[in-house]
Amino acid sequence: MSGGPLLPGVREFDRPRGRRPAWVGWLIVSVAAVVALVVVAGFVGGVGPLRVLGLTTTPLETVGYRTTADPALIQLAVALPPTGLCRDDTITAVAFERGNRVEVDTSVTRARNGSCAVTSIGGDVRWADVRLATPLGGRTVIRTSDREPVPIEDAAEG
Repeated sequence: MSGGPLLPGVREFDRPRGRRPAWVGWLIVSVAAVVALVVVAGFVGGVGPLRVLGLTTTPLETVGYRTTADPALIQLAVALPPTGLCRDDTITAVAFERGNRVEVDTSVTRARNGSCAVTSIGGDVRWADVRLATPLGGRTVIRTSDREPVPIEDAAEG
């Protein structure tokens, strides 16, 4: 018995060199193209799961607030930006409750590349609702931007 391979010229543990199937390459290219398309659509068009890439957020100035029939809901008066508002713009109001004060912050979100007819019907302010965790009571409402108290407007009829 010899100590060499069973077949002369072939090592015992050699196997044929396999290539991956052609469809694997096409699958990788297709997935990369879909990912690139979703990213571009989110950034440029403001659509799809990456819509946030195509949006910009601009802070707004809170100029007043009023109470409502619901003690845990207040409405904030927001000054319109100099560029006005578009129909698809979203005004967001957030309240941070800290002890004896409620800090409020407002912003507008719009498409990065959108152009629209500016709507300014209804004056120079818009009202945005803010839900509080506990009723407002005697707490002070202040702006987060400059730490100044927000003046109270007449209560809303409800």
